[in-house]
Amino acid sequence: MSLFIDTEGRLREIKVFTRPTADGRGSVSFRTFIIEFPFKRNIEIDTGKLLAVETIKENKYLVLEVVDYLPLHYAMINLDGTIPKELRDEIMRRVEESWNSNESWIETYASPVGYIMEINDKNIKFTKGYIPPLLGSKIKLFTPKAYENFIFYEDGESIGKVVNENIDLKISLRKAIKYHIGVFAYTGSGKSNLTAFLVRKALESIPELKVIIIDVSMEYAVLLLDQLVKLNSRLITMDRLPNNEIDAGRRLIRTHVIPEELSELKEEIRKAFETLYTQNKLRKLYVPPQGITYLTYGYLIEMVRSQVEDKYVATAQKPFFLMLLQQIDKLMREKKMTKDDIVDDNINEILTEVELKAREANLRENSAIFSFISAIKSYINQEPVTSEEYDIEALAIETLDNSPESARLFIVESPNMDDARMIVSLLIDQIFMRRKRSYSSSPIILFVLDEAQEFIPFDTKQKDNSEASSAAVEKLLRHGRKYYLHGLISTQRLAYLNTNVLQQIHTYFVSTLPRPYDRQLIAETFGVSDSLVEKTLEFDVGQWMIVSFKAALKEDIPVIFKAENNINELKEWLKKK
Repeated sequence: MSLFIDTEGRLREIKVFTRPTADGRGSVSFRTFIIEFPFKRNIEIDTGKLLAVETIKENKYLVLEVVDYLPLHYAMINLDGTIPKELRDEIMRRVEESWNSNESWIETYASPVGYIMEINDKNIKFTKGYIPPLLGSKIKLFTPKAYENFIFYEDGESIGKVVNENIDLKISLRKAIKYHIGVFAYTGSGKSNLTAFLVRKALESIPELKVIIIDVSMEYAVLLLDQLVKLNSRLITMDRLPNNEIDAGRRLIRTHVIPEELSELKEEIRKAFETLYTQNKLRKLYVPPQGITYLTYGYLIEMVRSQVEDKYVATAQKPFFLMLLQQIDKLMREKKMTKDDIVDDNINEILTEVELKAREANLRENSAIFSFISAIKSYINQEPVTSEEYDIEALAIETLDNSPESARLFIVESPNMDDARMIVSLLIDQIFMRRKRSYSSSPIILFVLDEAQEFIPFDTKQKDNSEASSAAVEKLLRHGRKYYLHGLISTQRLAYLNTNVLQQIHTYFVSTLPRPYDRQLIAETFGVSDSLVEKTLEFDVGQWMIVSFKAALKEDIPVIFKAENNINELKEWLKKK
């Protein structure tokens, strides 16, 4: 395999740029390498290209990535407004005529990607690190094949074309999902289209995967309509279900966002919605008004502590509440339980023991400790409420069902954000609780949250359920991996997100982000040059930069690509109906 193409340049100088961090609490520095390439109009240099330069250690090369380039002419270097206009015009005329002379070159700016390439006896090895390069050394340009072998997984799924390389971008969707995914771009950049395409490819390539999409924009039922029809799936709504397929088609076509590219296929979309009704895939979700439907150990501990701190509880009773706290802690340690586990009859023995000791101390029969213990016992011993409603518990059970005929795609629609946040918090907690009780590696479950700034805001409030949803999503991304529970979040503003959540995401898809803070945060998170992230401002719709900590890609090197259009596949399917 040929490693480098014929074009060569030379490393002229290295500059270090320092700026404040996005949060203003520190500073961050980036190295910029300035390289001269011979001037050619058809030169292969472009943003995202990989370069190699010799270092002070023999047979070891520092890998660089092109972030920008521009043609320069020696005669133009000191040309400014202080020079008389007639002379300026004459100089520029001569420059225009002599671009192909030895006085012109391509000035290229590149940044290190954090890798060293070692070449020994035709064996190539890439390792993380930095070794100072030799100024004046030749710069070599990677061939597309070398680029592909260095960064991509051979058996990965193709999701688009690498810009300026004309090769397929192949990523490991299984690894990307395992370490969570973030899609970040401004409105109109194609976030929903890319998210839907990633879901489509993941369902095709990972047989044991199930996907739950919380849709507040009412668009994913259309973007994944063919998958809803072909797969065993559920389209879940908070509204009353229609009475027949005709009403279902009319209502769903009226309430969903139809992409402009599909505007001529509304009749086919309506018929597909009718098919969903006849396939019995529509469900009305019941969400209890009280929100919390079960008692967890965390909530029980809070209640006991409130009794200890209550000034109206007699001092003589407080030691027994403290004793109850100690016994609960002992039980949780022995049973390896967490605060999210549901309180069950395992605690009855503890309650009885504390109750007996309180009676031995001759506390009055109407003491708060006896009333409290009696209430907890009554709650535990109550018969479970049976209901035919399709509620959060039914959704969780169906999601965790690993039988071959079980549903694989769930789209939960709720235009009301308060309800959507409650659904997210209750559903994640319910699935966590059940997966912990009956541990299994199958199915793998992916939660997709569009408009993530609404579910995991930086500033949370209890009254709008954002506090509960943010805590649940943070738990999902922090601890979900070991339970095969994963997340994909999509948003247009990183500044408004829970920063603890951002730190758990290993794969970022980034497109146009107009606000400097968002771009700076991306650069700092992955150690990417500001100049490269600034290039996202020039992206067309459907163009993205992917950066991944050895999840989606073999190496954490930024790659600019043009994503495949999810709508194309959907359009072909609709035309065949």
